[in-house]
Amino acid sequence: MIESLTDVEMFRQRSRTAWARNRDYWLTGSLRHVTDVGDFIVARVRALCQGSGVSPVLVDMGCGSAWLLNALDGSNIQYVGIDNNPAFIDFGSRGHAGLGKARFILADLDTQVDVPAKADLVVNAFNFLELSNLDQAMGNVERWLQPDGKLFMSTIDKTYLILALSKDWDDFQENLRRYQELPGLKYGFQNIDFGAAVSDTLEYPSVLYSAQDYINAARAHGLCLVDYVEHPFTSTTVPKIYCHFEFRNAGNTSLSNRGFRDVSA
Repeated sequence: MIESLTDVEMFRQRSRTAWARNRDYWLTGSLRHVTDVGDFIVARVRALCQGSGVSPVLVDMGCGSAWLLNALDGSNIQYVGIDNNPAFIDFGSRGHAGLGKARFILADLDTQVDVPAKADLVVNAFNFLELSNLDQAMGNVERWLQPDGKLFMSTIDKTYLILALSKDWDDFQENLRRYQELPGLKYGFQNIDFGAAVSDTLEYPSVLYSAQDYINAARAHGLCLVDYVEHPFTSTTVPKIYCHFEFRNAGNTSLSNRGFRDVSA
C-alpha cells in the first residue's frame, strides 16, 4: 500500500537496496520502458541535440545501463551519465572507456551534484519518479543547463503507478483513498514489469508526483514548459501511460563551456 514519504533516509536506504538487487537484470534484461518508448526518446533527443550546435553536451540523469548513449552511437555528443548505483557507473565507465566524450558520475540526484560542463540538454528518463526531493533535482537541472538549454523528461502517469502498486481492485480503491487522504508526498515500491509478467522479488521506488508537481518544480527553477506528449500502453499486463515533458531554461545562467573541465578549477 502507498504511504506518506516521511522517513527520507529509510526510503533512500530501501531504494539503494532494491537497486543493488536489480543490477543484473537492469544491465542484461529487456527493459519495459525502453521497449515501449525508447525509440521515441532517442528520436527526440537526437533532434534536440542536432539543434544545439556541433558537439552538444548531454547530461543523462539516472543513466542506468547507459542505454541512451548506446542508442545514440555515432552521434557527436559530449555525454555525462549520472547514477547513484556504483555498478551502473562502473559498467558505463568500463563499457565506454575508449569514448573520450563520455563521462560517468556516481551521485544521488536529489542532492546537489556538479557536472564538468554546461549542458545543452538534460535527459531524465524515468528517474524523477524515484527521487525523494524533486525540488533539489530540478535545482541541479537549473544549475547544469546553459541559457536556452532544454530538459527532456519521461515519466509514468501517477494513476498508473498507483494501479501497479495494487494487487487487485480492492487494493487499487484503497490506494486511491490513501492518495487523497494521506498527508504530503506519497510513494510505494512496485515490482519490476517484465512485459508478460512482473517480478516476485525485484522492485523499485515510485514516488507519486503529479504533472502539476513537475511543472511547478521546473517553473520554480526557471524552466518553461514548451512541449508535452503522452503514449498509452493501457492494454498491457501492467498498464501505463507514459508522459514526456520538454522544458526550456529561461533563467539567466552563465555562458556555456563546451569543453570538459575540472569543476574545481
